[in-house]
Amino acid sequence: MEPKFITGDKVRLVSGGPDMTIRGIHFDVLSNEYDDDMFDCIWFEKTKEGKREVHYCPFYSGELIKIEDSIDGAII
Repeated sequence: MEPKFITGDKVRLVSGGPDMTIRGIHFDVLSNEYDDDMFDCIWFEKTKEGKREVHYCPFYSGELIKIEDSIDGAII
């Protein structure tokens, strides 16, 4: 089965939140296998002090929607 997202895709949670980047398919260390329906995401936020902070979390594909890249309204 073809994965819903690929590494580098820009996504957001269906419920909203920051723009994130797909890092890859999630590897479940407990079952010692990849979960084709779960994706590792990474995003950055600024702290109150103005420092950039990196965040990482796996999400199921049904929780994510793909964001189209655009420059001045043109899809790239």
